[in-house]
Amino acid sequence: MPMPSIRVRVSGDYACFTRPETKVERYSYPVMTPSAARNILDAICWRPQMRWIVTSITVLKAIRLMSVLRNEVQHKATIESIAAGDGKKDKKQSISFKAIRQWMDEPSRFRPLIAGAGNGTDGTPRNTTLLRDVAYWIDAYPQIFDAGSDATGPNNPEKYVAMLNRRVEKGQCFQRPYLGCREFAADFGPPREGDQPIPDSMEIGRMLYDIAFLPAGNQAAFFDARLVNGLLDTDPSHVLHEAATRQRVLGCSYQPKHDLTPGVCREEVKPCLSNC
Repeated sequence: MPMPSIRVRVSGDYACFTRPETKVERYSYPVMTPSAARNILDAICWRPQMRWIVTSITVLKAIRLMSVLRNEVQHKATIESIAAGDGKKDKKQSISFKAIRQWMDEPSRFRPLIAGAGNGTDGTPRNTTLLRDVAYWIDAYPQIFDAGSDATGPNNPEKYVAMLNRRVEKGQCFQRPYLGCREFAADFGPPREGDQPIPDSMEIGRMLYDIAFLPAGNQAAFFDARLVNGLLDTDPSHVLHEAATRQRVLGCSYQPKHDLTPGVCREEVKPCLSNC
């Protein structure tokens, strides 16, 4: 019996799936990455008991590139740098919950980072080579980590496929999905009549598949990407050849909860490998 799967159409005016080797002066992959596709599905429908496995990405519009110059901030905001208003880099490199509570209690301490370029700002002009007028099909299926049940019924693939399809039909999402960068918002919906894959084929080279967020540090997984008649095969069983890599990247941090019956605990489903 085939695994229940979904197909979602996503599109947008602009997209940038940055190649890791060109992070300073951004240069986009010609096609959406599997991790970007998974994040779009997570923005629409995410549950800790499952993970979306992207099996293919289909390009529906011709690949078109354009170059723009943008001001980008150089550092992450921190409680120290924002309180000082200087935007200087420090060791913390994150905004803590404590910092946010301090801003709420003492709004006068908050100083935003100034993103414009020039003296006294944290911004710098950088070139970005991005995609314009994009549209894709994302094909995926849910991988279940806990086969038990919850308030919404048994945890099986059919449940999550139906849940995502309902949310796609209604245009519902937990947060607005985006195409590589948050400023490039994505529209999503069911497939449209008349959509056809582009006839192009190309060797893309090494592409980011996904990142495993491990206690010892983040680990990225890459694969040899090839576009064939508009179709990019991203099935992990086809493109991630090492079993250890598949387990590491596709793992989940979900930990089963204790059953309501005293003294009874659900069986461990999967070790904590990464954040999904």
